[in-house]
Amino acid sequence: MFDQLPPGVGGSVLEVGAGIGTFSARLREAVADELLLVEPEPACVAELERRFAADPAVTVRAETLPGAPTLIERAGTFDFVLSQNVLEHIADDAAAMRAMARALRPGGRLMALVPAHPRLYGSLDRAYGHERRYTRERLRTITTGAGLTVDRLFAFNALGVVGWWVRGRTGARRIGSSSLRAYEALLALWRPIERRITPPFGLSLIVHARRPRADAA
Repeated sequence: MFDQLPPGVGGSVLEVGAGIGTFSARLREAVADELLLVEPEPACVAELERRFAADPAVTVRAETLPGAPTLIERAGTFDFVLSQNVLEHIADDAAAMRAMARALRPGGRLMALVPAHPRLYGSLDRAYGHERRYTRERLRTITTGAGLTVDRLFAFNALGVVGWWVRGRTGARRIGSSSLRAYEALLALWRPIERRITPPFGLSLIVHARRPRADAA
């Protein structure tokens, strides 16, 4: 997933849905001069605060989109906004995308990763609190509707499609450790292939977009 970041991003970074901060730590180390982490789950917020307590460049906020107060206060200030597996949990995903877009400075960039293919929706999605899975059209529509220009929209993680479909159709409510180990073993073989080509389908969709420089609102 880290390999999917748009090239050259950095500076002031907002991560929406930071979880326990595994990805956040990589962002801070590799690209972020300043990092704002927005996360609604209290247990995750506590872990983020513990993990980054000694780093004055990292701020943690227990907020939800679309009405996150810090995003309103910091409108137009971020160089890069990242959202991974967040929008599918939010009823008004278009409003959430607009909130993230407003946080960007003119010329700033956004990456959002969402689950793909509504036909894959099953027991795992319900267990994880997913409101929906996405088509390319829906993701593009909410992105452009937020005033952003789409640079790239592509599928990601073709390897995960079959496993998710099978688990979802058997009524599974979680991905077990044995399934994860099998996936990770296959991923070692698959990753070099997906680095060279972009499969036409995948378990997720990713959009890279930017706020037009002419947009000073």
